[in-house]
Amino acid sequence: MTITNVSPVASYLSAIKDEALAASNYAKTDIATKQAVAAFEKKASGITSADALLKDYSSLKLVLGAFGMEGYSNATALIKDLLTQDPSSSTSLARTSQNATWLAFADAFKVWGQNKGGASQTTFINGSGSTALSTTYTPTDTITLTATLPSASGKGQSYLSPSITAYDDLSAPHQIALKWLQSSTDPLSWNVSAYDAEGNALVSNNAFQVTFNQDGTLASATNALTGAAVSASTSGTLSLPITLNDANGTAQAISLSLGKVGTTDGVSMAGSSFQSSSTSQTVSLQNAGSSGTTLTMPSATIGTLGGTGQTYLTAPFDPSQSFNDANNVTLGRTYLSVKWAQDPTSSDTWNAYIVDPFGSSVSSTLVSANFDDSGNLLKVNGQYTHDIPALTATVNGVRYTVSLQAPSLSTSAAPVQTALTTDSTVKSTINGVSVNQIISDYEKQQFETNDDNTDSGVGNALYFTRKMSGVTSMNQLMSDKTLLKVVETVSGYDPATFGALNYTQQLRMLSSKIDFSKLKTPEQIQKYAEQYLTMLQITPQPADTPANMLDLFGGDTSKSGILALFSDNDSSSSSSSIYSGLF
Repeated sequence: MTITNVSPVASYLSAIKDEALAASNYAKTDIATKQAVAAFEKKASGITSADALLKDYSSLKLVLGAFGMEGYSNATALIKDLLTQDPSSSTSLARTSQNATWLAFADAFKVWGQNKGGASQTTFINGSGSTALSTTYTPTDTITLTATLPSASGKGQSYLSPSITAYDDLSAPHQIALKWLQSSTDPLSWNVSAYDAEGNALVSNNAFQVTFNQDGTLASATNALTGAAVSASTSGTLSLPITLNDANGTAQAISLSLGKVGTTDGVSMAGSSFQSSSTSQTVSLQNAGSSGTTLTMPSATIGTLGGTGQTYLTAPFDPSQSFNDANNVTLGRTYLSVKWAQDPTSSDTWNAYIVDPFGSSVSSTLVSANFDDSGNLLKVNGQYTHDIPALTATVNGVRYTVSLQAPSLSTSAAPVQTALTTDSTVKSTINGVSVNQIISDYEKQQFETNDDNTDSGVGNALYFTRKMSGVTSMNQLMSDKTLLKVVETVSGYDPATFGALNYTQQLRMLSSKIDFSKLKTPEQIQKYAEQYLTMLQITPQPADTPANMLDLFGGDTSKSGILALFSDNDSSSSSSSIYSGLF
C-alpha cells in the first residue's frame, strides 16, 4: 500500500467528482489494464458472435468486468445462455433469473440473443453509439386479465393468477399477481387484490369487490377500501386502479383491465361446475386451528432445477379472513405470505421466511432447504431430513406459526402463462455495444479494485456509490459481498467475525440497521460511503490482499523479511545478494 498523507475520505471525494477520469488516468499507468484495453480495442470489431467472444478469453474477461461479472469468466455455459437467448423472452435465463446484472448484460447483446448467438452486423461499435445499459421499457399503464373463475356452484373458492412483469418509470421490472377469493355467502361476488409477487411490497394495498351476472358475465366492481363504485369506461371496459411504487417511492398508476361489462371477454365465471376454470399458479396459506395464529403452507413447486435468482411467494393470506369479512373490516388487516428465495451462492439452496406482501414490518425466523437432482427435498438447515421446523413471525405484536409441507423443484421450465398481459414496450433497441462504454466501465472496476483503493477502502466506497441506488432489499444487499462489507462496517460489525455467523443471524442483525428509504438519493448514498471510510480510520481492518512470495521473503532492501536471516552482514545490500544466501 502506498504511504500517503491524504485521508481515504479526501481520496474518495476527489475520485467521486469524476470517477471515469480518475479510472482512465489509472488505466494509463497500470500495465495490465493498459494492455487489456489496447488488445480489446484492436479485436473488438472482429467479434461478431457469442462463440467468438467466448473463445477470446482476454476480451471476455474485460467485457464481463465492465458489467461487474468478472467472477463468471469460467462459467461459459451460463454466459453462453445469456448471450444466445432473447432477453425479451419470458423463458430466457436473463428474464427468469430476475438478476438485474444478468439482464443488463443480456440486453446489451440483444442482437446476438435474437439471432441465436450470431449477427451479420458488428456488435461492438466505436464511439459513444449505443451504450450497454440503454435498453428501456415504457412504464406499464395497463395490465389485462383473461381468465375463467370457478362457477357459482361453490362458495369460498379461489383463483390465484400467474405473475406478469410490469415496468416502473425507471424501467425496472416488477412481478405483479392477482388473488381472487369468492364470497362465502354470495357465489357471484369475488374479492380481488393485486400484490407484489416478489414480496417487496411495491404494490400498494388494494382490495376490490367484483360481481358477476348469473350467466358468468362481468357485472360491476367496488373499491372495498373506500366503498366507491368503479365506473366502466365509455367503451364498457371495467378497470381497477392499482399503484406500483418505484425504488424512489414514486407512485405509478396502473389500470387492471377485467374486460367489458356484460361479456365474457377478459375475466368471467364458468357457466357450470363442468366448465373448465383457469388453473391457480400458486398456493395460499391456510388456517390450521381456530385461533388464526397457527397456519400451514401446502406443498408447492417453488422453482426449477438449474435456475438462478428465483423466488416464490405464496398469495397474501388474512388469518382473520372470516372475522374481518363478517364484520366488514377493510382497513388494518394483516396479510402474510411465505417467501422462498434461492441462495445466490448455491443454486440448490432455498431460504424461506414470512413477509407481509403489502409492507407491514415482520420479524421472522428462517428455514434453509436443499434439493436433490430430482427436485425433491434433501436437506433442512444443513441436515439430511424431510422434517421442516415451523416458521414463526411477529406482526403488529401478534405471533404467528406457519408449518411448511415439503416443497419441490421442477425438472423442466414452467410453461409460459398468458392470463395476464401488459402494454409495456421496448423504448430503445440495442443494435450494438459501445466499445468506449465497455472500456470506461472496465477501467472503473480496475480502478476500484487496485491495491491502494482496496486497502484504504476507497474502492469499496466508490463501488457502493455506483451500485447502491439499485438495491431495494436485504437479499440483494447480502448477495453482494462488497456492498455487504460496507454495511457491516457502518453498522459497527467486524466483517471478519460477522461472516462467521449464519444467514439468519446476519439477516436479523442487519435488518434493524438498514433503512433503504434513507439510501435513495446520491447525497444519502455518498454520506453513507463517507461514514464507511471514517469507520475504517477509527477501526482499521486488515487488507484483503494476500501476502505474496516477495512479501514473505522481503522483496526489497529492508531487514524485515525471512531472507534477512540469511544475510551475513548488517550493511545495506541488494535483494539479489540476500536471495543468494539461500543457496
